[in-house]
Amino acid sequence: MSKPNKSLAGNVANLLLGMFLGYGLFLLQSLNVYVDYTAPTPSHLDMHRRWLLDDSTRTSSEQKDGPRKILLDCGANVASTVQLFRETYPEGRDYIIHSFELDERLAPYFAAYSNHVLHCPVAVASKYGNITAYAESAWKPDKGRVRGADMQWGGGAIYASDSEKKDEIHGRRFGVRNVIPMVDLSLWIQENTALEDYVIFKLDVEGAEYEILEKMLKDGTFKWIDKFYGEFHGWSPVPGWSTQRKQDLIQTLKINNITMLEWAGEHKRYQDIELLHKPDIPENTPGVPGMVYSNCSRSPGGPARLALTVQVGMNAKAAFKLVETIRAHPSKMPVTLFVYGDFVQLFPDLIIKWAERYTIGIREHAPFPSGHWILQNSNVMRMSLIASVQRMKEIGLTPVYYYPDALSKRVQDEAKNRGLRLIQPTTKFPPNLGTLLKEDNYYKYRDVERTPKALRILYERISTGGILSLDTDHPDSYMISAFLMDYLSENSGFELVSVQSCL
Repeated sequence: MSKPNKSLAGNVANLLLGMFLGYGLFLLQSLNVYVDYTAPTPSHLDMHRRWLLDDSTRTSSEQKDGPRKILLDCGANVASTVQLFRETYPEGRDYIIHSFELDERLAPYFAAYSNHVLHCPVAVASKYGNITAYAESAWKPDKGRVRGADMQWGGGAIYASDSEKKDEIHGRRFGVRNVIPMVDLSLWIQENTALEDYVIFKLDVEGAEYEILEKMLKDGTFKWIDKFYGEFHGWSPVPGWSTQRKQDLIQTLKINNITMLEWAGEHKRYQDIELLHKPDIPENTPGVPGMVYSNCSRSPGGPARLALTVQVGMNAKAAFKLVETIRAHPSKMPVTLFVYGDFVQLFPDLIIKWAERYTIGIREHAPFPSGHWILQNSNVMRMSLIASVQRMKEIGLTPVYYYPDALSKRVQDEAKNRGLRLIQPTTKFPPNLGTLLKEDNYYKYRDVERTPKALRILYERISTGGILSLDTDHPDSYMISAFLMDYLSENSGFELVSVQSCL
């Protein structure tokens, strides 16, 4: 069986250019397409049935020959699935994502994503037509609890209880209702994907999944699906669907060897996340996963040892200045650079260049406000570390060392699950222990006077060796760098080693 030919057909309204918005430095990579199903069109049904663009607006994924990678994000909500998939799913950046969402007020959440098509407002269903969609009211201080919890879930549904339809003080707080188009998802999949494509299907649609899946089974549409994620909503009041009928459908899926894996974007998890991200650290790697290393032991009979590291921040200009200064120093001492996942994504060529000379470790996927990383729940921490590891693997590097923003048992556990060794320096610049930098003892002075003060403060903490770190976000790290390396290589008496030698 083959998929119908994708000849040019249909009308698409409201094409929007989508850019990566990461610290203002993303380049335009492809088009973020917004399909407005409410726009007038000569053929309204054809508008529903096809997502097709002319050659001038097709994305890079659509233009290339051969099978495509596609994610169907049905019940897209606030783009939580798009974010989780792009950040963590293997090769997730190579997929074109089609997001279907019935609440048009949520459309802004998708504006930042490229290689993405937003179908909004539209409900996925088992037939074409129009239907009343119920959506959550805008937040207000006295809104009340939603299904027993204080939350703004940003959700909507096409099936609601009588009390929910009556007013917004019951159940899911539906205060907005609109008549919107609905798409026969089974036919849409057959008409817009090919059997040879690799299609991941995520379905989380507040009860509408039962009639959709029944139609897909009838049409044989699961031949187009390679992987199925989703959620059943057995409590949802779906007309004509008793509890027994819902259970029978689930059993029919099992009989047909169709497995639905859990996907919970709002919890930053999916069922096979650990299976897809097993640590692949080489067996002979020094150190123990999850162990914290903050000192560098003296070799038997030898001098004290010191390892120099650099915390690379998101200020690319400052990071480049400091690292290139270190590279130019004649001592050629070993250095380990710790980078955020987002920095790797923004500047992959620079990281590849640095990796030719230095060991590259990771930080979190992005900076958190001071003191907030350690407060995150384990799912957020896991997503962040997986994203950082993923960005490194995309440029051919396997990270082993992790410099956490702060330490806790939860941080250690998540690092251990990723096979990472944690590095916490003996001291760093600017210092967070011992003598701290203040206006009266440091900042009121000129550069030429601050330099020896900074070096003396560092010396207090590393006089017997250890791990020393410079933070690229502090401009004085650059100012003192060459003088610091002069001292380390000429006058300190330390054996200058790499971080791995300290493990």
